[in-house]
Amino acid sequence: MLRSLSASVARGDDRHMRACEMGCEATMTRAKGGDGMTSLAELIEKTLAKRRSENEPLRIVQAGHPALRAHSKDAAGALDPELLGEFIQALVVTMHEAPGVGVAAPQVGVPIRLVVMEDFVREEGEERDAGDALYERDNLPLMAVIDPRYEEVEGEDTVTFGWEGCLSVDGWRSLVPRPKSVRVFGTAILDGGEVRELDEVWTGWSARIFQHESDHLDGILCHDRGVERSLVQDSYLHRYTDLSAAVRYLGLRGDVANLEPGAVDLHRTRA
Repeated sequence: MLRSLSASVARGDDRHMRACEMGCEATMTRAKGGDGMTSLAELIEKTLAKRRSENEPLRIVQAGHPALRAHSKDAAGALDPELLGEFIQALVVTMHEAPGVGVAAPQVGVPIRLVVMEDFVREEGEERDAGDALYERDNLPLMAVIDPRYEEVEGEDTVTFGWEGCLSVDGWRSLVPRPKSVRVFGTAILDGGEVRELDEVWTGWSARIFQHESDHLDGILCHDRGVERSLVQDSYLHRYTDLSAAVRYLGLRGDVANLEPGAVDLHRTRA
C-alpha cells in the first residue's frame, strides 16, 4: 500500500515532473536564501536519515516547536519526485504508527504544504453506527495532498461542533466548531498511483479532517479554534459525548450553548 503510493510519485506523473522542472530551482533558492539557511530538501533528508529503517515512524513534534507555528512553503516544485515519494511514505508510516487519521509535514518539523490522510471506519456494506451517522463519518481513502487548501461553500450555513485532538498536543481534546461542508483544493496522490486535482465539496468528518490538517500548514492548531473552556484531557472525554453535558459542566458559552440535546449541528444566521 505505502510503496504503491510513494512509487507513483517517484516514477513522476507528468504534471509533477513539469512542476518540478519549472519550480524546483526557484523554490530551493527561496528556501535557502542568502543567509545559509537549510533548504527544505536538506531538512527532509536530515529528518529521514534519523530513522533506522523506512518502517520506522518520524518523530512527531509537540506544541512549542517553531514548525507548528510557521506559514509553510508551497510543496509543488519544491522537491524532486524521489525525495517527495520517500517523504510521503514516511508520513504515512508515521500516521499509521501514531495512530491517527492525518499527519501534516509541520508535525514532523518540516514547514512544507504537504499532508497525508486516511480514515478507515467500517467495512464496505456495513452501516454507520449512531456516532458515525451523527458526524457523517465515512471511509476516507489513503492519500497525500500537495498544497491543500479549503474555503467555505457558498450558502452553507451549518456549523458542526466536534471533539478534536492533535498528535502534536498529545493527550488533549478541544470542542471545535467547523463548517459542515467545505470546498477542497490541492493535488491528491491516491494509493495505487492515481493523481487527481481536487476542486470538490467534502462534507462531514472527512471535511473536518481536511480542515484540521490544512490548518497545520498555516500554523494553526485545532485547539486555537476550540470553544473557550473546552480543553479536556482524553481521560475525561467520555463524560462529554453529549455536548449539552460539556456546556453544563465546563461552563461553555456562545453558539455551542444553543445546541439541542444530542445535537452537533447549528445553523448560522447570516446578516
